[in-house]
Amino acid sequence: MAAFATVVGSSVLALFAPLGWPFELFAHFRPQYAAAALLVALLFVWQGRSAFAGAALVVAVWHGLPVAQRALATPASACQGPAFTVATANLQYTNDNTAPFLDWLGERQPDLVVLQEVTAGWVEALGMLPQYPHRYLRPREDPYGIGVLSRWPLESVNSADLAGDGLPSLTGIAEIGGQRVGFLGLHARWPVLPHLARARDLALGRAAAQVRAGSLPTVVLGDLNLSPDAPAFGRLLRDGGLRDVISGPDWRPTWQAGFWPLALRIDHVLVTGELCVERAEVGAAIGSDHRPVSARLRLQPAPIQPVPTAAGRARNGA
Repeated sequence: MAAFATVVGSSVLALFAPLGWPFELFAHFRPQYAAAALLVALLFVWQGRSAFAGAALVVAVWHGLPVAQRALATPASACQGPAFTVATANLQYTNDNTAPFLDWLGERQPDLVVLQEVTAGWVEALGMLPQYPHRYLRPREDPYGIGVLSRWPLESVNSADLAGDGLPSLTGIAEIGGQRVGFLGLHARWPVLPHLARARDLALGRAAAQVRAGSLPTVVLGDLNLSPDAPAFGRLLRDGGLRDVISGPDWRPTWQAGFWPLALRIDHVLVTGELCVERAEVGAAIGSDHRPVSARLRLQPAPIQPVPTAAGRARNGA
């Protein structure tokens, strides 16, 4: 009964997540609530308490609905343009064991990588990667260093303070197969306090506006400190014209993945409609408390503009 009351109480608080902090904190753990409610329902069945078992099952189904909806989402149409792979990884600024991430990077070899929690030590380790000749790194000795590695030429890479709180985000353009693709790298605030939640939401809102105002296919990558079950995630997708590269019924946490009660997917790769997702995955452990996310994307080929004929010019009054 205590477990049932805890799940129901947390579920009620999660209903108020659109109001923001602190209710949103309860909305992130819906997969855990679903599993816990199902377990409680089975225990009630074992005890012969059918009414409570039915109520717990209703709670489990309700929390499981978002997973089902994502699993049944209509896949995007295929693109025929150049393919490339992007990734994001939070390196954990206290992590001195660089080998697991460097091994993962060497195995997966993404074309564009946005990194969070980059320190001076990580800059030194990343300097041993000749396959990434194009880079922009802003190290810090706290959790908010950031950087980008690329096989492709980069242009217009800038550091932006989206929330006005001194934390850098990265914007830039990569030239891929003769086409220009924008990228936006983020590490949003950890929303455990009201002012931190406001700073995170401000950064995400400005990121969405920037993507919406742009004219290029764009990829948003980073540790957003936001799970897909939070209302702010839906706002980010809607306002930015973005979609999540991760789909399907399986649960793929990126933070505290080895500790079920806290495990969440808060590291994301999001894309605009000009990009198709061929595959996406959450990577293996890299020595950090986060796991990387990678996606193989394909661009729509640039449209070929027909050369106007003399007859066409005459019809158009030329």
